[in-house]
Amino acid sequence: MGTGRLIAIGDVHGCIYALDAVLDSIDPTTGDRIVFLGDMIDQGKESREVLERIIALNGQCEVVLIQGNHEEMIYAAREDEKALRYWENCGGVYTLNSYNFGGTLADIPAEHWALLDTCVPYYKTEDCILTHANYRADLPMARQSEFSLRWELFDPENQQPHISGKTVVVGHTEQKNAEILDLGFAVCIDTVCCKYGWLTALDVSSREVWQASRWGMLRDSEETSHRLILKKLLKPVPVLSALDS
Repeated sequence: MGTGRLIAIGDVHGCIYALDAVLDSIDPTTGDRIVFLGDMIDQGKESREVLERIIALNGQCEVVLIQGNHEEMIYAAREDEKALRYWENCGGVYTLNSYNFGGTLADIPAEHWALLDTCVPYYKTEDCILTHANYRADLPMARQSEFSLRWELFDPENQQPHISGKTVVVGHTEQKNAEILDLGFAVCIDTVCCKYGWLTALDVSSREVWQASRWGMLRDSEETSHRLILKKLLKPVPVLSALDS
């Protein structure tokens, strides 16, 4: 386990210019852990390049990939024609075209499948939990459903602190204002990079934030309070049980 920073990166969705800009700003070192919160692929036009960049990043620091619903869909697409068409309509066509225009799943190299095979449903530390979509507040992470972890929308009006008392960081639910949603006990960093917003990376401990548009333009820190907005990120919250310590 790394001794440096723990950095979460939200939904990349095939936006290589945003990812490159954010990673260049982060300047990862060997002690850092970078956790991608899922949906690395689809919707954007450079999924192949994104996966290649992540493979290269493995040589710079520790990398953890969380499975998002789009990674779930691409695996389903390999098994069923109906699932293939569904995935293609959800941005999968852009992923295939990034390998070969008009391409098929056969165009995706074994190295990229091997990378996706490393995806995990969630990642825990002593202080936080990182997953793609959401969580049941009253269940330990090992008992969470696949639907909650990969598909369920993050609803600020109904969210509760997790049973462990740990801060939860998620992506998946697009923040229509392209701003981080911070509830203190949980944070959503899907700031809609593949459309009109930003790719967000968050240092979970220091609360430093890096953001870039899909064209690779960094967000000016003077124009946003994001580097300060997460003051409550590690604030203690009521613990419902010790089941998930």
